Amino acid sequence: MSQADETASHCPGRVFAILNPMAGSAVGDSVRNALAGCVVGGLELYETAPGDDVGQLVLDQIKGGVDLVIAAGGDGTVSVVADALAGSKVPLGIIPMGTANVLARELNIPLDLDAASRLLVSEHDLATIDAMRVNGRHYLTQLGVGLDALMIRDTSTEQKRRFGKAAYIWTALTRLAGMQPQRFVLEIDGKTIQTRASQVIVANVGMLGQPPFRYGPDIRLDDGKLDVCVSKARHFFDYIGLFWHVVTSKHKADPNIRYYRVEKSVSIAPKHPLPVQADGEILGETPVRVDVVPGAIQVIVPKRI
Repeated sequence: MSQADETASHCPGRVFAILNPMAGSAVGDSVRNALAGCVVGGLELYETAPGDDVGQLVLDQIKGGVDLVIAAGGDGTVSVVADALAGSKVPLGIIPMGTANVLARELNIPLDLDAASRLLVSEHDLATIDAMRVNGRHYLTQLGVGLDALMIRDTSTEQKRRFGKAAYIWTALTRLAGMQPQRFVLEIDGKTIQTRASQVIVANVGMLGQPPFRYGPDIRLDDGKLDVCVSKARHFFDYIGLFWHVVTSKHKADPNIRYYRVEKSVSIAPKHPLPVQADGEILGETPVRVDVVPGAIQVIVPKRI
């Protein structure tokens, strides 16, 4: 979990909540009722619809003097709201209602609706966390090129609603068949690295889906740096070995994984274009450049004891 910077225990006055009704467990009335006790001056709950400019809605609220902005949804919803809040002094509250909820898990935010809502008004900390900037947009968890992007691109909303995380796993297994590493050119803080890879992850958080699985050791979202994780797995048994080292938290013992630390920026260019995902949303295709944004946003998190 990120290092807490400030302790708070007050009820915010003006609260603006963004609810994505398409998120895995999102129900508008339930969220409204759970948040009703979190406000003194008033709560505005906005349910998103296709085509909405959520970022602009949040920016308008910031200009209007809102005290707290809440993202109720999955990592994609949190990402869009956080992008608008980046660089402001308005904190982000998270009601995790998606399939993976990676950022909430990393920050130890309760996954239960009522518990996550109570956190906003109970004694809590404000954690200042880093972000990744891609084409002017801020993302918080990880950016992936390769298998994970194919998995996200090819798993439908209906599959996620019906099967949860199992839908991702099934899609990944089907895409894994016949997948081979290709040549990549990475430029990290001005240094060029040529390598072969089946998967490249730029990680701001270490969480890989859910505990105890992580992308690697010592990956923190409050250290002002990003971590590039390069997988060179080629065959079925390579992936079995990689899985075993992830499960046993011995990532660096796997000969098919390499790690690089990023202080300013990283550019990723494979030989052939590949899909790119960030915070669980498809951005487009490679090449892609990621910039480090230290201390981009404040998030309400449980108080550290």
